[in-house]
Amino acid sequence: MILYLVRHGEAQLNVLGMLHSRNYENNPLTDKGRLEVAAAALLLRRMGVHGPVFASPLLRARQTADCIDRNYKVDERLREIDMGEWELKKISEVPFDNYRKDPVRYHPPGGESMESVVNRAVDFLNFVKGVNEKSVIAVSHWHPIATIVALVTGLPLSNIYKLRISTGSITAIDLDNDDVVFLNLSPLRVLRSLGIGDSEIMRECGG
Repeated sequence: MILYLVRHGEAQLNVLGMLHSRNYENNPLTDKGRLEVAAAALLLRRMGVHGPVFASPLLRARQTADCIDRNYKVDERLREIDMGEWELKKISEVPFDNYRKDPVRYHPPGGESMESVVNRAVDFLNFVKGVNEKSVIAVSHWHPIATIVALVTGLPLSNIYKLRISTGSITAIDLDNDDVVFLNLSPLRVLRSLGIGDSEIMRECGG
């Protein structure tokens, strides 16, 4: 089974460099984010990827999942790490460098620990392994996706910020062999390289 991990498209607070994890109805996709999402949906379809779609409950993830498959299901295990006292603060306003260097030790004050994120990531992976499908698509956020990659590859959890997981990217994991098929693939870059224009890409999501 292949698990396709899609990071949501660019959202409004991403542009502002602000941290957001709690209000599930806030922080919609930007125009760029909608294009990234349409590209992800189109590339998955052209790759022949079919299977159930699960999404974080946050708006930006649900908007992403809706473009891929309107019959997606919300799964709380895919939500972003709770930012605690850092919620709705700019990255430049908090000691984010310490967190980036070792998120196991320096989790957001009053927020969620790495252990908590790992527990729900493992629970989701075990759930997916029990799904009788060749492919499963999960729309989530940087931290949960990076955590899953680290768990599969054996990368120390303190080093997950060495990974790059861009908005709108797809990471594929072969759960049968615990192997990363590809990491941080940019559907928009791939489709543009094939000569597919943005207007055609946007039609994938009714744009």
